[in-house]
Amino acid sequence: MKANIIKKLMIAVLAMTLTVTPTLGVMASGNQSGGSGNQTSGSSSSEKTKEEAVVEAINENLEAAEAGEVSVSSVAEIPTTSAVAGVKTNVTGVYLATSVSGCAITTGLSTISGSYGLKADEKPYARFYNLEAKRSPLAKAAIDNAAVSLNAEVGPYVNIELGKLSNGKYSLLPSDGAAIEVKLGVPKAFAQNGKTFAMICVRPGGVVTVLEDIDTDPNTITFNTTGGQGAYAMIRYN
Repeated sequence: MKANIIKKLMIAVLAMTLTVTPTLGVMASGNQSGGSGNQTSGSSSSEKTKEEAVVEAINENLEAAEAGEVSVSSVAEIPTTSAVAGVKTNVTGVYLATSVSGCAITTGLSTISGSYGLKADEKPYARFYNLEAKRSPLAKAAIDNAAVSLNAEVGPYVNIELGKLSNGKYSLLPSDGAAIEVKLGVPKAFAQNGKTFAMICVRPGGVVTVLEDIDTDPNTITFNTTGGQGAYAMIRYN
């Protein structure tokens, strides 16, 4: 990543104060403890999106969902895995982010478990789903403001939660933990030759960071992040 883009971000974005609303995670129920504390937000049944309905059903019985024993009337199938450019994710989870062309966690399970101190009966678990601007207005505003500061164009938005399962209960991994590598597919409508790509991430509390694309494939973005919950967006710039 160009050094000046980081400098601009530090000056124009990180100085601002912002409290991201609990809708950043758009979670319907369940234990959501992480490095920034518990984040819980509910929605009435009439307001639930398809993604929220699926997440709520999985929260009610995560182990049964993994075994394919939960029936969710709002969708035909719960995607528990995903791939990007032929690379399959290493972590089981909920992969509902249709705004990007596939999602994958490329760090190995044993590496994540070891670096985050997971016990023998715990395993990493991920959630990817679309960010809806009306439900996460402050998160979207923070991303958009950061992009303006960088003279960058904003592409697809996505919520990413990196957590763990313990005895069928889900919780977030701490956001101050070791690096976890994530790969996302760039939608054809946003791909463009000659541009540099990166990710903007907003964490609960308003911390904004730019994450460098560390691969050379113009159709994917690979970046290092950490556990916990965040609102992310692809950006491109000269």
